[in-house]
Amino acid sequence: MSFMTSPRTIDAAMDVPPDPRQPMTAEQEARLRELSQRAGETFDAELTLWQAGRRIAELEDLAGTTPPAV
Repeated sequence: MSFMTSPRTIDAAMDVPPDPRQPMTAEQEARLRELSQRAGETFDAELTLWQAGRRIAELEDLAGTTPPAV
């Protein structure tokens, strides 16, 4: 039977990345606040998950820091 004829179901337990349009996480917010304060930059609490990730990376590059080990 070919894959074209057999219906495929989506496994809800799959590791699907989060929607980048959702609000930033609490961890991102805390890290972004800290980096913004250190860099003398404005903190924007309305960033999305994706935007916050990019802004954190920019501020870490600016500060010459590396992300904390997870």
